[in-house]
Amino acid sequence: MARNSKVKQEITAPVGLNLYQDEKNRTIYKHPFLKQAVYIPTYDYRTFELYRKRYILAISVFVVLFTLLNEWFGVPFWVSIAISVLVWLFLEWKFYKFLQTEQPVKKFQPKTYKDYYDNFEAQGTEKIVLKTILYLLLGALIVYNSYYSNYQGLYIIASWAVLALCIAYAIFQIVVLVRVKARKNAG
Repeated sequence: MARNSKVKQEITAPVGLNLYQDEKNRTIYKHPFLKQAVYIPTYDYRTFELYRKRYILAISVFVVLFTLLNEWFGVPFWVSIAISVLVWLFLEWKFYKFLQTEQPVKKFQPKTYKDYYDNFEAQGTEKIVLKTILYLLLGALIVYNSYYSNYQGLYIIASWAVLALCIAYAIFQIVVLVRVKARKNAG
């Protein structure tokens, strides 16, 4: 006999660009290239979030494979790039197939739905500032670690590239936060 758990896990809707909420608080994703909008049901949030992180996953696969294959086995770096591109293409294909199984939104007009700025505001200022600080720290620690570990060449360039991405993301978060606050004060 199975026991019922008293622990309730709150499932939060994904927040980001190209994501909207309708009046019934359903999540809608509008694919930027396919120009189609689909409903993302609550039970598919985790799968959707996995596919949204496909670029990060492909980059992570590259970093792990590059370190493993190049340092341990002396395999050329282009093999790591090829495998990472194959992983990315596979995830793109799976994401496309996932979107095809979701219910389309008929006559989607983005201006009639709550958009990124509305959803961004729902996160709370403290959480946004904390994420921004953590991204900056992550980038700085990656650069520090590359120098501390005496890495050379491509590792140093990659660590600085990661820091640049972390800074760009932090600036993006702050700019959006300022715009949301200005929009809230004006309205």
